[in-house]
Amino acid sequence: MSESTRRVLIFGIHRTSAWWRFLGHNMGWDDSVVVTDLRGEGDISIVDDFYVELKRLRREADPRSPLLSEAEIDDVIRRCRTLRWLDRRLAVAMSLAMAAVLDRLLDQLRPRVVLSFPIDRYVKDVLERVARKRGVPYLELTASVVPGMSMLLHRGALVESVQEPTNELTQRKTEEIANPAFVPTYVPRKSKYTRVKFVRTLAYFRARAFALRMISYLQRDPLNLHYLDAQPFLGHKCRWKDIRVVSLCDMHWRDKLPAFPAEKRVLFGLQLFPEASIDYWIPNAELIEHEALVTEAANAFSRAGYQVLVKDHPLQFGFRQTELLDSLRAVPNVVIVPYDVPGNELLGLVGVNFTCTGTLGLQASLSGLKSVVTESYYTNEDDFILFGRRADIGTLPARAAAATLDVPLIQRQRRIIRRLLRGSFEGDFFSFKGFNAQKPSPGALGLAKALGRRLDQLIAEDRI
Repeated sequence: MSESTRRVLIFGIHRTSAWWRFLGHNMGWDDSVVVTDLRGEGDISIVDDFYVELKRLRREADPRSPLLSEAEIDDVIRRCRTLRWLDRRLAVAMSLAMAAVLDRLLDQLRPRVVLSFPIDRYVKDVLERVARKRGVPYLELTASVVPGMSMLLHRGALVESVQEPTNELTQRKTEEIANPAFVPTYVPRKSKYTRVKFVRTLAYFRARAFALRMISYLQRDPLNLHYLDAQPFLGHKCRWKDIRVVSLCDMHWRDKLPAFPAEKRVLFGLQLFPEASIDYWIPNAELIEHEALVTEAANAFSRAGYQVLVKDHPLQFGFRQTELLDSLRAVPNVVIVPYDVPGNELLGLVGVNFTCTGTLGLQASLSGLKSVVTESYYTNEDDFILFGRRADIGTLPARAAAATLDVPLIQRQRRIIRRLLRGSFEGDFFSFKGFNAQKPSPGALGLAKALGRRLDQLIAEDRI
Protein backbone atom coordinates (compact mmCIF):
# COMPACT_ATOMS: atom_id res chain seq x y z
CA MET A 1 0.00 0.00 0.00
CA SER A 2 1.23 3.51 -0.81
CA GLU A 3 2.40 5.65 2.11
CA SER A 4 -0.02 8.33 0.89
CA THR A 5 -3.10 6.07 1.10
CA ARG A 6 -5.71 7.49 3.43
CA ARG A 7 -6.71 4.40 5.36
CA VAL A 8 -8.54 4.42 8.66
CA LEU A 9 -8.27 1.51 11.10
CA ILE A 10 -11.51 1.28 13.04
CA PHE A 11 -11.63 -0.71 16.27
CA GLY A 12 -15.19 -1.90 16.83
CA ILE A 13 -16.95 -3.35 19.84
CA HIS A 14 -19.80 -5.88 20.06
CA ARG A 15 -22.70 -5.24 17.65
CA THR A 16 -21.19 -2.09 16.13
CA SER A 17 -19.08 -3.58 13.31
CA ALA A 18 -21.72 -3.07 10.61
CA TRP A 19 -22.23 0.55 11.67
CA TRP A 20 -18.50 1.24 11.72
CA ARG A 21 -18.05 -0.46 8.34
CA PHE A 22 -20.79 1.76 6.91
CA LEU A 23 -19.12 4.88 8.32
CA GLY A 24 -15.74 3.81 6.97
CA HIS A 25 -17.08 3.11 3.49
CA ASN A 26 -18.97 6.42 3.27
CA MET A 27 -16.57 8.92 4.81
CA GLY A 28 -14.74 9.59 1.56
CA TRP A 29 -11.41 8.01 2.43
CA ASP A 30 -9.42 5.55 0.30
CA ASP A 31 -9.88 2.56 2.58
CA SER A 32 -11.16 1.45 5.96
CA VAL A 33 -10.69 -1.73 7.96
CA VAL A 34 -12.83 -2.72 10.95
CA VAL A 35 -10.82 -4.66 13.54
CA THR A 36 -12.32 -6.38 16.59
CA ASP A 37 -11.23 -8.58 19.47
CA LEU A 38 -14.38 -10.69 19.02
CA ARG A 39 -14.49 -13.91 17.08
CA GLY A 40 -16.36 -13.61 13.79
CA GLU A 41 -16.88 -9.84 13.95
CA GLY A 42 -15.32 -7.09 11.83
CA ASP A 43 -13.09 -7.36 8.77
CA ILE A 44 -10.25 -8.67 10.95
CA SER A 45 -10.61 -10.50 14.26
CA ILE A 46 -7.49 -10.70 16.43
CA VAL A 47 -8.78 -13.39 18.81
CA ASP A 48 -6.69 -16.34 17.60
CA ASP A 49 -3.50 -14.28 17.27
CA PHE A 50 -3.99 -13.01 20.82
CA TYR A 51 -4.16 -16.51 22.32
CA VAL A 52 -1.09 -17.65 20.36
CA GLU A 53 0.89 -14.74 21.81
CA LEU A 54 -0.57 -15.23 25.27
CA LYS A 55 0.40 -18.90 25.33
CA ARG A 56 3.96 -17.99 24.38
CA LEU A 57 4.25 -15.24 26.99
CA ARG A 58 2.81 -17.35 29.80
CA ARG A 59 5.63 -19.86 29.28
CA GLU A 60 8.17 -17.12 30.04
CA ALA A 61 9.30 -16.63 33.63
CA ASP A 62 9.42 -12.84 33.32
CA PRO A 63 7.65 -11.71 30.13
CA ARG A 64 8.85 -8.38 28.73
CA SER A 65 8.52 -6.43 25.50
CA PRO A 66 9.97 -3.24 24.02
CA LEU A 67 6.41 -2.31 23.07
CA LEU A 68 5.40 -1.56 26.68
CA SER A 69 7.70 -0.57 29.54
CA GLU A 70 7.11 -1.84 33.07
CA ALA A 71 5.68 1.55 34.03
CA GLU A 72 3.31 1.43 31.05
CA ILE A 73 2.17 -2.09 31.94
CA ASP A 74 1.48 -0.95 35.50
CA ASP A 75 -0.56 1.95 34.16
CA VAL A 76 -2.49 -0.26 31.72
CA ILE A 77 -3.45 -2.66 34.51
CA ARG A 78 -4.29 0.07 36.99
CA ARG A 79 -6.67 1.80 34.61
CA CYS A 80 -8.52 -1.27 33.28
CA ARG A 81 -11.61 -2.10 35.32
CA THR A 82 -11.09 -5.81 34.64
CA LEU A 83 -7.33 -6.36 34.56
CA ARG A 84 -6.84 -4.82 37.98
CA TRP A 85 -8.87 -7.65 39.54
CA LEU A 86 -7.03 -10.49 37.76
CA ASP A 87 -3.87 -12.30 38.80
CA ARG A 88 -1.06 -9.85 38.01
CA ARG A 89 1.03 -12.36 36.06
CA LEU A 90 -1.96 -13.08 33.80
CA ALA A 91 -2.77 -9.37 33.44
CA VAL A 92 0.82 -8.60 32.38
CA ALA A 93 0.81 -11.41 29.82
CA MET A 94 -2.53 -10.26 28.41
CA SER A 95 -1.29 -6.68 28.04
CA LEU A 96 1.91 -7.74 26.27
CA ALA A 97 0.12 -10.25 24.04
CA MET A 98 -2.33 -7.62 22.90
CA ALA A 99 0.50 -5.15 22.28
CA ALA A 100 2.32 -7.64 20.05
CA VAL A 101 -0.77 -8.47 18.01
CA LEU A 102 -1.84 -4.86 17.56
CA ASP A 103 1.65 -3.67 16.67
CA ARG A 104 1.89 -6.28 13.90
CA LEU A 105 -1.52 -5.23 12.66
CA LEU A 106 -0.50 -1.58 12.51
CA ASP A 107 2.64 -2.56 10.63
CA GLN A 108 0.54 -4.52 8.14
CA LEU A 109 -2.23 -1.94 7.59
CA ARG A 110 -0.27 1.32 8.06
CA PRO A 111 -3.35 3.47 8.76
CA ARG A 112 -3.32 7.26 8.75
CA VAL A 113 -5.73 7.33 11.70
CA VAL A 114 -7.10 4.87 14.27
CA LEU A 115 -10.73 5.48 15.16
CA SER A 116 -12.94 3.95 17.86
CA PHE A 117 -15.24 4.74 20.75
CA PRO A 118 -13.63 6.29 23.87
CA ILE A 119 -11.03 4.05 25.52
CA ASP A 120 -12.73 2.04 28.25
CA ARG A 121 -10.58 -1.08 28.59
CA TYR A 122 -7.04 -2.30 28.18
CA VAL A 123 -7.32 -3.44 24.55
CA LYS A 124 -8.04 0.05 23.27
CA ASP A 125 -5.60 1.55 25.77
CA VAL A 126 -2.81 -0.66 24.40
CA LEU A 127 -3.85 0.11 20.82
CA GLU A 128 -3.56 3.84 21.49
CA ARG A 129 -0.11 3.42 23.04
CA VAL A 130 1.39 1.31 20.24
CA ALA A 131 -0.24 3.52 17.59
CA ARG A 132 1.17 6.66 19.22
CA LYS A 133 4.68 5.22 19.13
CA ARG A 134 4.23 4.82 15.38
CA GLY A 135 3.00 8.39 15.03
CA VAL A 136 -0.57 7.31 14.28
CA PRO A 137 -3.27 9.35 16.08
CA TYR A 138 -5.96 7.43 17.97
CA LEU A 139 -9.24 9.37 17.94
CA GLU A 140 -12.30 8.64 20.06
CA LEU A 141 -15.69 9.32 18.48
CA THR A 142 -18.48 10.16 20.90
CA ALA A 143 -21.54 12.35 21.38
CA SER A 144 -20.94 16.02 21.97
CA VAL A 145 -22.74 17.65 24.87
CA VAL A 146 -23.99 20.04 22.16
CA PRO A 147 -27.25 18.44 20.94
CA GLY A 148 -27.17 16.97 17.46
CA MET A 149 -23.40 17.03 17.27
CA SER A 150 -20.50 14.60 17.73
CA MET A 151 -16.91 15.16 18.79
CA LEU A 152 -13.47 13.59 18.56
CA LEU A 153 -11.33 13.16 21.64
CA HIS A 154 -7.84 11.91 22.39
CA ARG A 155 -7.81 10.27 25.81
CA GLY A 156 -10.66 12.54 26.81
CA ALA A 157 -9.03 15.73 25.53
CA LEU A 158 -11.04 17.64 22.96
CA VAL A 159 -9.55 17.60 19.46
CA GLU A 160 -10.30 21.14 18.33
CA SER A 161 -10.31 22.75 14.94
CA VAL A 162 -8.63 26.13 14.58
CA GLN A 163 -11.76 27.37 12.81
CA GLU A 164 -13.91 29.53 15.07
CA PRO A 165 -17.67 28.96 15.15
CA THR A 166 -19.89 31.77 13.94
CA ASN A 167 -21.35 34.20 16.45
CA GLU A 168 -24.85 33.12 15.41
CA LEU A 169 -24.14 29.42 16.09
CA THR A 170 -22.41 30.24 19.38
CA GLN A 171 -25.35 32.33 20.58
CA ARG A 172 -27.91 29.71 19.52
CA LYS A 173 -26.12 26.83 21.20
CA THR A 174 -25.39 28.90 24.30
CA GLU A 175 -29.09 29.65 24.74
CA GLU A 176 -29.86 25.95 24.30
CA ILE A 177 -27.23 24.47 26.63
CA ALA A 178 -27.23 27.20 29.28
CA ASN A 179 -30.97 26.79 29.74
CA PRO A 180 -31.49 25.59 33.35
CA ALA A 181 -33.79 22.84 32.04
CA PHE A 182 -31.14 21.46 29.67
CA VAL A 183 -30.32 17.76 30.08
CA PRO A 184 -27.66 16.01 27.92
CA THR A 185 -29.10 13.44 25.51
CA TYR A 186 -27.30 10.57 27.26
CA VAL A 187 -28.79 11.29 30.72
CA PRO A 188 -31.58 8.82 31.60
CA ARG A 189 -35.08 10.05 32.26
CA LYS A 190 -36.78 9.84 35.62
CA SER A 191 -37.42 6.48 37.19
CA LYS A 192 -38.48 5.05 40.54
CA TYR A 193 -35.59 3.69 42.59
CA THR A 194 -37.07 0.98 44.78
CA ARG A 195 -36.02 -2.38 46.20
CA VAL A 196 -37.95 -4.08 43.40
CA LYS A 197 -35.98 -2.12 40.78
CA PHE A 198 -32.72 -3.04 42.55
CA VAL A 199 -33.59 -6.76 42.59
CA ARG A 200 -34.62 -6.71 38.95
CA THR A 201 -31.47 -4.87 37.91
CA LEU A 202 -29.05 -7.09 39.80
CA ALA A 203 -30.88 -10.30 38.87
CA TYR A 204 -30.77 -9.37 35.19
CA PHE A 205 -27.06 -8.62 35.22
CA ARG A 206 -26.23 -11.74 37.22
CA ALA A 207 -28.11 -13.83 34.66
CA ARG A 208 -26.38 -11.92 31.86
CA ALA A 209 -22.98 -12.60 33.46
CA PHE A 210 -23.70 -16.34 33.54
CA ALA A 211 -24.86 -16.32 29.93
CA LEU A 212 -21.77 -14.41 28.78
CA ARG A 213 -19.52 -16.81 30.67
CA MET A 214 -21.06 -19.73 28.82
CA ILE A 215 -20.77 -17.91 25.49
CA SER A 216 -17.10 -17.18 26.17
CA TYR A 217 -16.38 -20.91 26.41
CA LEU A 218 -18.42 -21.68 23.32
CA GLN A 219 -16.47 -18.99 21.47
CA ARG A 220 -13.16 -20.38 22.81
CA ASP A 221 -12.44 -16.90 24.14
CA PRO A 222 -12.63 -17.02 27.97
CA LEU A 223 -10.32 -14.03 28.56
CA ASN A 224 -12.15 -11.57 26.35
CA LEU A 225 -13.11 -8.44 28.27
CA HIS A 226 -16.54 -8.38 26.64
CA TYR A 227 -17.31 -11.49 28.69
CA LEU A 228 -15.04 -10.96 31.71
CA ASP A 229 -16.26 -7.44 32.39
CA ALA A 230 -19.73 -8.74 33.29
CA GLN A 231 -18.55 -11.23 35.90
CA PRO A 232 -19.51 -10.68 39.56
CA PHE A 233 -16.07 -11.74 40.88
CA LEU A 234 -14.73 -8.31 39.88
CA GLY A 235 -14.23 -6.35 43.07
CA HIS A 236 -16.33 -3.32 42.11
CA LYS A 237 -19.47 -5.27 41.23
CA CYS A 238 -22.67 -4.70 43.18
CA ARG A 239 -23.78 -7.42 45.63
CA TRP A 240 -27.16 -8.49 46.97
CA LYS A 241 -26.41 -6.87 50.33
CA ASP A 242 -26.13 -3.51 48.55
CA ILE A 243 -29.93 -3.44 48.35
CA ARG A 244 -29.68 -1.33 51.49
CA VAL A 245 -28.74 1.58 49.19
CA VAL A 246 -32.47 2.35 49.06
CA SER A 247 -32.44 3.28 52.77
CA LEU A 248 -29.23 5.34 52.65
CA CYS A 249 -30.80 8.33 50.90
CA ASP A 250 -32.30 11.07 53.11
CA MET A 251 -35.94 11.52 52.15
CA HIS A 252 -36.08 14.71 54.28
CA TRP A 253 -33.01 16.28 52.71
CA ARG A 254 -34.77 19.56 51.89
CA ASP A 255 -35.43 20.20 55.58
CA LYS A 256 -31.67 20.32 56.23
CA LEU A 257 -30.83 22.97 53.65
CA PRO A 258 -31.75 26.09 55.69
CA ALA A 259 -28.93 25.37 58.17
CA PHE A 260 -26.43 26.60 55.54
CA PRO A 261 -26.56 29.56 53.13
CA ALA A 262 -26.46 28.60 49.45
CA GLU A 263 -22.87 29.79 49.02
CA LYS A 264 -21.80 27.31 51.72
CA ARG A 265 -23.44 24.34 50.06
CA VAL A 266 -21.51 22.15 47.61
CA LEU A 267 -22.98 19.51 45.30
CA PHE A 268 -21.10 16.25 44.83
CA GLY A 269 -22.63 14.61 41.76
CA LEU A 270 -21.21 11.09 41.81
CA GLN A 271 -20.17 9.65 38.46
CA LEU A 272 -20.44 6.26 36.86
CA PHE A 273 -17.63 4.15 38.28
CA PRO A 274 -15.65 2.48 36.91
CA GLU A 275 -15.93 4.16 33.53
CA ALA A 276 -13.87 5.62 30.72
CA SER A 277 -13.98 9.27 31.71
CA ILE A 278 -12.33 8.58 35.08
CA ASP A 279 -10.03 5.68 34.25
CA TYR A 280 -8.70 7.02 30.95
CA TRP A 281 -9.41 10.76 30.75
CA ILE A 282 -7.52 11.75 33.90
CA PRO A 283 -3.75 11.75 33.20
CA ASN A 284 -2.69 11.50 36.85
CA ALA A 285 -3.37 7.91 37.87
CA GLU A 286 -3.52 8.79 41.57
CA LEU A 287 -6.83 10.55 40.87
CA ILE A 288 -8.53 7.51 39.36
CA GLU A 289 -9.04 6.01 42.83
CA HIS A 290 -12.32 7.80 42.59
CA GLU A 291 -14.21 6.71 45.68
CA ALA A 292 -11.32 7.47 48.05
CA LEU A 293 -10.85 10.83 46.34
CA VAL A 294 -14.53 11.76 46.71
CA THR A 295 -14.53 10.91 50.42
CA GLU A 296 -11.36 12.93 50.96
CA ALA A 297 -12.88 15.92 49.15
CA ALA A 298 -16.12 15.67 51.15
CA ASN A 299 -14.13 15.74 54.37
CA ALA A 300 -12.20 18.80 53.16
CA PHE A 301 -15.36 20.76 52.32
CA SER A 302 -17.08 19.68 55.55
CA ARG A 303 -14.15 20.87 57.66
CA ALA A 304 -14.30 24.19 55.84
CA GLY A 305 -17.91 24.70 56.94
CA TYR A 306 -19.75 23.51 53.85
CA GLN A 307 -22.86 21.39 53.63
CA VAL A 308 -22.19 18.58 51.14
CA LEU A 309 -25.14 17.40 49.05
CA VAL A 310 -24.31 14.01 47.53
CA LYS A 311 -26.28 12.89 44.48
CA ASP A 312 -25.49 9.48 43.01
CA HIS A 313 -25.69 8.94 39.26
CA PRO A 314 -29.04 7.32 38.35
CA LEU A 315 -27.28 4.70 36.19
CA GLN A 316 -25.34 3.55 39.26
CA PHE A 317 -28.48 2.25 40.96
CA GLY A 318 -28.02 -1.50 41.16
CA PHE A 319 -24.30 -1.13 40.41
CA ARG A 320 -22.93 0.98 43.30
CA GLN A 321 -21.51 -0.79 46.33
CA THR A 322 -22.73 0.87 49.51
CA GLU A 323 -19.31 1.39 51.13
CA LEU A 324 -18.85 4.75 49.40
CA LEU A 325 -22.20 6.07 50.60
CA ASP A 326 -21.46 4.74 54.10
CA SER A 327 -18.15 6.59 54.22
CA LEU A 328 -19.78 9.78 52.97
CA ARG A 329 -22.63 9.53 55.48
CA ALA A 330 -20.00 9.40 58.23
CA VAL A 331 -18.72 12.84 57.23
CA PRO A 332 -20.34 15.73 59.16
CA ASN A 333 -22.76 17.93 57.19
CA VAL A 334 -23.17 15.39 54.37
CA VAL A 335 -26.68 14.81 53.01
CA ILE A 336 -27.37 11.91 50.63
CA VAL A 337 -30.03 13.09 48.17
CA PRO A 338 -32.46 10.54 46.66
CA TYR A 339 -31.71 9.19 43.19
CA ASP A 340 -34.78 10.70 41.57
CA VAL A 341 -33.89 14.33 42.36
CA PRO A 342 -32.69 16.00 39.15
CA GLY A 343 -29.15 17.33 39.11
CA ASN A 344 -30.39 20.62 37.61
CA GLU A 345 -32.63 21.19 40.62
CA LEU A 346 -29.69 20.69 42.98
CA LEU A 347 -27.48 23.09 41.03
CA GLY A 348 -30.05 25.77 41.82
CA LEU A 349 -29.57 25.18 45.55
CA VAL A 350 -25.78 25.37 45.90
CA GLY A 351 -22.92 27.80 45.32
CA VAL A 352 -20.24 25.23 44.43
CA ASN A 353 -20.17 22.00 42.43
CA PHE A 354 -17.50 19.29 42.76
CA THR A 355 -16.93 16.53 40.22
CA CYS A 356 -14.07 14.99 38.31
CA THR A 357 -15.13 14.77 34.65
CA GLY A 358 -18.91 14.70 34.99
CA THR A 359 -21.24 16.86 32.89
CA LEU A 360 -22.56 18.53 36.05
CA GLY A 361 -19.23 20.37 36.18
CA LEU A 362 -20.03 21.95 32.83
CA GLN A 363 -23.62 22.74 33.74
CA ALA A 364 -22.51 24.31 37.03
CA SER A 365 -20.15 26.74 35.33
CA LEU A 366 -22.75 27.62 32.69
CA SER A 367 -25.20 28.32 35.54
CA GLY A 368 -22.84 30.84 37.14
CA LEU A 369 -21.65 28.56 39.95
CA LYS A 370 -18.12 27.82 41.08
CA SER A 371 -17.22 24.55 39.38
CA VAL A 372 -14.42 22.39 40.81
CA VAL A 373 -13.27 19.76 38.29
CA THR A 374 -10.33 17.91 36.82
CA GLU A 375 -9.21 18.97 33.35
CA SER A 376 -11.71 17.67 30.79
CA TYR A 377 -12.99 18.24 27.27
CA TYR A 378 -15.17 21.16 28.43
CA THR A 379 -12.81 22.96 30.85
CA ASN A 380 -10.60 26.03 30.66
CA GLU A 381 -8.51 27.81 33.29
CA ASP A 382 -10.72 30.92 33.38
CA ASP A 383 -14.13 29.41 34.09
CA PHE A 384 -13.34 26.36 36.25
CA ILE A 385 -11.40 25.61 39.43
CA LEU A 386 -9.08 22.84 38.22
CA PHE A 387 -7.22 20.22 40.24
CA GLY A 388 -4.80 17.64 38.90
CA ARG A 389 -3.14 16.07 41.96
CA ARG A 390 -4.33 14.31 45.09
CA ALA A 391 -2.41 16.89 47.10
CA ASP A 392 -4.73 19.58 45.70
CA ILE A 393 -7.82 18.19 47.43
CA GLY A 394 -7.28 19.91 50.77
CA THR A 395 -6.93 23.32 49.09
CA LEU A 396 -10.16 23.15 47.09
CA PRO A 397 -12.55 24.68 49.68
CA ALA A 398 -10.28 27.72 50.15
CA ARG A 399 -9.84 28.09 46.39
CA ALA A 400 -13.59 27.90 45.90
CA ALA A 401 -14.20 30.52 48.60
CA ALA A 402 -11.58 32.86 47.10
CA ALA A 403 -12.75 32.46 43.49
CA THR A 404 -14.56 35.45 42.03
CA LEU A 405 -17.13 35.42 39.28
CA ASP A 406 -16.55 38.96 38.08
CA VAL A 407 -16.88 38.15 34.35
CA PRO A 408 -20.44 38.60 33.02
CA LEU A 409 -22.16 35.22 32.88
CA ILE A 410 -23.03 35.48 29.19
CA GLN A 411 -19.35 36.08 28.38
CA ARG A 412 -18.39 33.06 30.42
CA GLN A 413 -21.02 30.90 28.77
CA ARG A 414 -20.01 31.89 25.26
CA ARG A 415 -16.33 31.24 26.00
CA ILE A 416 -17.14 27.70 27.15
CA ILE A 417 -19.56 26.97 24.30
CA ARG A 418 -17.23 28.42 21.68
CA ARG A 419 -14.53 25.93 22.69
CA LEU A 420 -17.00 23.04 22.65
CA LEU A 421 -18.08 24.06 19.16
CA ARG A 422 -14.47 24.12 17.95
CA GLY A 423 -14.35 20.46 18.93
CA SER A 424 -17.81 19.45 17.68
CA PHE A 425 -19.33 18.76 14.29
CA GLU A 426 -22.83 17.99 13.02
CA GLY A 427 -23.51 14.25 13.17
CA ASP A 428 -25.85 11.73 14.78
CA PHE A 429 -23.54 9.69 17.02
CA PHE A 430 -26.44 7.59 18.29
CA SER A 431 -27.17 6.33 14.78
CA PHE A 432 -25.39 3.11 15.86
CA LYS A 433 -28.46 2.18 17.89
CA GLY A 434 -30.59 -0.28 15.95
CA PHE A 435 -28.43 0.21 12.85
CA ASN A 436 -29.57 -1.86 9.86
CA ALA A 437 -26.93 -2.31 7.16
CA GLN A 438 -29.64 -3.19 4.64
CA LYS A 439 -31.52 0.00 5.38
CA PRO A 440 -29.05 2.51 6.86
CA SER A 441 -30.55 5.59 8.44
CA PRO A 442 -30.00 9.09 7.08
CA GLY A 443 -28.37 9.92 10.39
CA ALA A 444 -25.67 7.29 9.87
CA LEU A 445 -24.93 8.52 6.34
CA GLY A 446 -24.80 12.12 7.52
CA LEU A 447 -22.40 11.18 10.31
CA ALA A 448 -20.14 9.24 7.93
CA LYS A 449 -19.78 12.17 5.54
CA ALA A 450 -19.36 14.69 8.37
CA LEU A 451 -16.73 12.49 10.03
CA GLY A 452 -14.74 12.22 6.82
CA ARG A 453 -14.84 16.00 6.34
CA ARG A 454 -13.80 16.52 9.96
CA LEU A 455 -10.78 14.25 9.66
CA ASP A 456 -9.76 15.98 6.41
CA GLN A 457 -10.08 19.35 8.13
CA LEU A 458 -8.00 18.31 11.16
CA ILE A 459 -5.28 16.90 8.91
CA ALA A 460 -5.21 20.07 6.78
CA GLU A 461 -4.90 22.15 9.96
CA ASP A 462 -2.12 19.86 11.21
CA ARG A 463 -4.16 19.04 14.31
CA ILE A 464 -3.66 15.28 13.91
